[in-house]
Amino acid sequence: MFNLGRPGGVPLKLEFDVLLSHKAKYFVAVAVLALMLPAAGAQLSRMKLSDLKRMRADNMNFVDNNIVVSGNVYLPFGDMEVYADKAVINASTWDVEATGNIQFYRWVSMTGNIDTDKLARLERASNILVSVKGIMGDIWGDQLIQVEASGLTDNIRAQRMVGNMETGYFQFENFEAQYNTFICKAGVGERRPDGKIVVKKAEISACNYLLNDNAHYSISCGEATLIPQNTSFYGYGLDNLESDLGEYSVFVTNGFAKVYGVPVLWLPVFYKPKDESPGLLSTQWGKASDWGYYVLLSKRFNFTDYPYSKAKLMADYYEKRGFAGGVEADFGTENSKTEIFFYTIRDKDPYESEDYWKYRMEIPNQRYDLRITNVTHITPRLDFRGAFELLSDPWFNNDFFTSRYDSDPQPSTYASLEQQFDHFSASLYIRAKVNDFFTTVQRLPSFRLDFQRQEILDTNIYYQGDFSMDYLKMSWLKFDIPGYWGKEYEKLKNYESFRLDTTHFLYYPLRFDWLTVVPRAGFKFTAYSKSSKNKVDTDDLMTMFRAADLQNITNIALNNFDEKGGSRSRFIGELGIEASTKIYNTWENVRSSWLQLDGLRHVMRPYVNYTFIPKPTVNREHLYYFDEIDRIDEQNFVRFGVQNRLQTRSGNSVRTYFAMENYWDLYLNKSEGFNNIGNFCTMLTASPFKGFSINTMFSIDAGNNNGDLPQVVRNGRRIDNPGINLKWLNRWNINVSYTPADDWRFTLGYTYHRPYGTRSAYSMGSTLTQFDAGSYFNNYFSEYTEEIYFGMMFPITPDRRTKGSFGMSYDFHEGYVDAYEFGVTRNFHCWELAFSFILEYDRGDGWHKTNWSPNFMVSAYLTGLENPLAGPSNNILVDADREMRRGAGSRTFGWTGGN
Repeated sequence: MFNLGRPGGVPLKLEFDVLLSHKAKYFVAVAVLALMLPAAGAQLSRMKLSDLKRMRADNMNFVDNNIVVSGNVYLPFGDMEVYADKAVINASTWDVEATGNIQFYRWVSMTGNIDTDKLARLERASNILVSVKGIMGDIWGDQLIQVEASGLTDNIRAQRMVGNMETGYFQFENFEAQYNTFICKAGVGERRPDGKIVVKKAEISACNYLLNDNAHYSISCGEATLIPQNTSFYGYGLDNLESDLGEYSVFVTNGFAKVYGVPVLWLPVFYKPKDESPGLLSTQWGKASDWGYYVLLSKRFNFTDYPYSKAKLMADYYEKRGFAGGVEADFGTENSKTEIFFYTIRDKDPYESEDYWKYRMEIPNQRYDLRITNVTHITPRLDFRGAFELLSDPWFNNDFFTSRYDSDPQPSTYASLEQQFDHFSASLYIRAKVNDFFTTVQRLPSFRLDFQRQEILDTNIYYQGDFSMDYLKMSWLKFDIPGYWGKEYEKLKNYESFRLDTTHFLYYPLRFDWLTVVPRAGFKFTAYSKSSKNKVDTDDLMTMFRAADLQNITNIALNNFDEKGGSRSRFIGELGIEASTKIYNTWENVRSSWLQLDGLRHVMRPYVNYTFIPKPTVNREHLYYFDEIDRIDEQNFVRFGVQNRLQTRSGNSVRTYFAMENYWDLYLNKSEGFNNIGNFCTMLTASPFKGFSINTMFSIDAGNNNGDLPQVVRNGRRIDNPGINLKWLNRWNINVSYTPADDWRFTLGYTYHRPYGTRSAYSMGSTLTQFDAGSYFNNYFSEYTEEIYFGMMFPITPDRRTKGSFGMSYDFHEGYVDAYEFGVTRNFHCWELAFSFILEYDRGDGWHKTNWSPNFMVSAYLTGLENPLAGPSNNILVDADREMRRGAGSRTFGWTGGN
């Protein structure tokens, strides 16, 4: 025991056991300590009189300036607590020595508003204490509970502790601690004032069987440093309290990885970031038709807290394709985020996935994708955004990362700066061509000013406009193979021009008792440094895009732009008027707990919008095409529409219960192939109660502009009833999702799409809802499909550790279920196992010839001490970007996950 004394003081000894009862002893001790506080010095900040009042022990004695306590000792000081069998505290220096069954705790407190489920989870957490302060409501009308929670960060056990209550420095013998993602046992431990813990002769594991010296896997080391997370950047809050509280990083030197106590690998240096259990990784293995048998391995590393940096390494093997690997990395600060993705493979058979050999692009054996993106908030009003993506071939992501391909099949490379001012914004934008096999409109560079709608000098006249200067270059893709059958394909000719474009509009809103009328007038002026003398009409332009299709294998005659038109200037005017009103009705007494209704309000906004754009001063057939600005043509139509909203109260806010917009266009000018009646379109979304949502869109051929439906052929025979098959219905999409309880989810979707055409509806000065109307082209759709799909996820066991999933999709035209998917996932002690079986149906060739393609996937994911019920990995598809089945499975059922 170290020297405990009060220099220059008068010895004082109170015989508590003889003179006083236990209760009297306690009050006398507190009084004496209160008198001693001034002598402790001005630096006393951690220990407070309130802490002394909470100190407990079976026996208390004073020996000179030392407090000797024994039996069920409880020592609170600041945000720390110590339990022990015996302790000696110096009342002057606040040095402390404790022995026997020591438990050392440190707490962090916070407040917030949570729902009942969150409260139940917090109350069940072993390292969190919760007290209820009040009740309020959320937007769904559910009760939110105001709580104060105290979370346990340090949880150390030892047999001996020496340190200082004021500085927070302590030494421990027979150290043992449990954190969120790992357990540590050591001969000696040292807690420093900054919160770092240094342990020697230690063993660390994410398997809590280490407490019984029977860990499945662990790391032993001569010395390790445990580093708490940087809360100054991430902060604490009830949203992340359960997962982030008490997170520590670990740095190990001279360590050994052990399996069941047997050393298997020397680790001269090892780093475990916060949020991650030691050795945390995932693996998938299975069989897919175009990969063969495969193994996918990934390991995640979180390097620093702030600036935060993390990476996931990937090492894969495909039976039919070869070895592959890559990395995903993220770096960020409060004002910047950078993402890097790189993946490469030496592909043994690059033509395995699809019939790429039919097309005119060669696929190399060395395939890759490199993407770098950055977003930086330079100042509160100045932002930078940029992306760079280099691909080996146009179909790399289609073969290995289908979700990336589906979301962006032809990714662009660009950089932009945007500055926000009070009345306008300015941007500088550059887009360059990186991949020769994509058609790219290059902007080298583009400068733009946008003036938002604003009133001019209290005149009730509003102005809105824009100004842009661009150097544009249309760079068509380059085919590797010029043509088949010994005949050269006609080449697409690149073209370029400087373009200046400016738009200016004035608005004069008139407000009556029940009607708002907003007439508008404006113009657009565009100047080109180059143009074409040769006419290129809409059909010619669409032919160019068909010729630039990656899958085009036919010889197409082209009518290219030339460079003989010289400079041109074009003027376009627009006149328009929009009239609208709002109709309200309220039902205060409509209430339903099941439908979560607390009153109901209906808001209906009918509107009429007329647009007239006369013929531009320059025929668009002589102007180079870069974007919609170059193809504006005569417009003369009336848009009739109505917006409906149903709203209900949710506590102190308003929630939209149901929203729908319907519109229909009446054209006053002629267009070949169409009459004057446009399509009737509807868009609807609804979330009538918590966990349920529905959205649907449909288009009706109100003008009977389309011909008869094509015949559906199945097995070489025409069928009379392939599904809905309605001539007047152009398309209909509907999606329903319902989550009745935790771990339960149902999805249902239906898609119908017939071949049809629709006229353009475009305005330079008014925003128009567009479902399928072309903005500057008449649009034509050749797709003819009708499918329905269903998916569900559900718990299998009451402990929520085993879950199942099922999905299927049915093709009405083909007359069969084209995919089934079954999945099971189970969480074990230190790891999670998932199995997925997929059965795909291919029609094949010939009559009644079928081909069932069975695929499966097994994934294992080390979870360690991470909560298996809250982690994002608890899903059938462990990594959505590397899903096994890239057809209907990932698209239809929409399951996502990740580690």
